[in-house]
Amino acid sequence: MKVVIVGAGAVGLLLACILDEAGAAVQVLARQKQQARIINEQGIIKDGHRHNVPAFTEWTEIPSDAFILLAVKYDALDELVPALKRYAPYNPVVFLQNGMLHLRVAEGLPHGDIAAASVEHGALKISGNEVRHTGNGTVKWALLKGRQQKFLPFTKLEGFRAEWHEDADRLLFRKVLLNGIINPLTAITALKNGELVTNPYAFELMQRVYAELDRAFPEIKTLLPFEEVTALCKATAENKSSMLMDRQAGRKMELDTIVLYLLERSPIELPLLKAFYQLLKSIEV
Repeated sequence: MKVVIVGAGAVGLLLACILDEAGAAVQVLARQKQQARIINEQGIIKDGHRHNVPAFTEWTEIPSDAFILLAVKYDALDELVPALKRYAPYNPVVFLQNGMLHLRVAEGLPHGDIAAASVEHGALKISGNEVRHTGNGTVKWALLKGRQQKFLPFTKLEGFRAEWHEDADRLLFRKVLLNGIINPLTAITALKNGELVTNPYAFELMQRVYAELDRAFPEIKTLLPFEEVTALCKATAENKSSMLMDRQAGRKMELDTIVLYLLERSPIELPLLKAFYQLLKSIEV
């Protein structure tokens, strides 16, 4: 199986190593030539172990029979779409973004086989070629367009924990709800995931956000029971959410594809979540 991972951030580097360990022929399409050079010279280092995964920067080098995994943030997709259409119009494509706005991008692609995946591993980028696996998890897949059987080989790779889901909206919306509860609160308070449970004031706020989402989306009780939210916080207690790390690094936060999406999808007003959104947007300006 040939796989090209577009994007050499934390998730891209981690997946490159995990898929390499599972026996896939993995390559990384990096944005910067310097990063590609370092990866080619030193490999990708995951938890101290080197993975000799080739890297390049030109779309013309993508094999015509490779899976393309888009491991970039939602805001970077617009820049990639023209190259994706021009240089890889027949490759099967997998979207790995947080949120759900990327589904609109997928709808506009001419590709015959498109899937989405939810990456539930924890990853921390240390340098341009080094990543730390901060939480072992599963990659959950769902079909957006085309043939399901095209992507099923990912669920059969030895050592690669994967699950297939029949309902893409249900799969992705669950993660949006989860991120909508945890990420804005951590970005505002600068608390780690586990501290949302141990800090009584943060815990009360988290309960209030969940209750607000429950009024808007009653299906949350089955999709994402509150006990699962707290369990995840405890399991990743020392982790910082991606939104908090973006804020601390001065990068644009994924507010629109997570929080704004929930505000727009909701049939009722979500005053607390809207306040979080406006507060974080004011910080970002």
